[in-house]
Amino acid sequence: MTKFKLIFSLLLVILLMIVSYVWMFYWNKPQQNIKNAKAISITATELFNEYSTAERTTNDKYIDKIIEVTGEVLSISKNNEGKQVILLKTDDPMFGINCTMEEEAKVKDGDLVKIKGICTGYLTDVVIIRCIKID
Repeated sequence: MTKFKLIFSLLLVILLMIVSYVWMFYWNKPQQNIKNAKAISITATELFNEYSTAERTTNDKYIDKIIEVTGEVLSISKNNEGKQVILLKTDDPMFGINCTMEEEAKVKDGDLVKIKGICTGYLTDVVIIRCIKID
């Protein structure tokens, strides 16, 4: 009985060490460098149309990937964290490409811009995070 408890305790300690290591590895994983990373280039209208017609297959193609979107600025706002959010115009008058910027970009409504960031999927807008404006 005590031999069983000893073996069980050792296995439990080893398991806890493995779980701790994996957790620390993922917690401290460095973020991708958006600026220097290779990106998939697409227009705002093309990206939105792909998502609105075939979301599941489009997710496989773009989700968690770095994309470079070209489009016209529809509106500029701030989110709850105070970050600049640029909405790019698409053929749909209600929805667009929602780009949360890493650093504030000097743009105004109607500007044609190229934005690079990580695609996180489609809600009512296509959502791109950690964005930077490409000059």
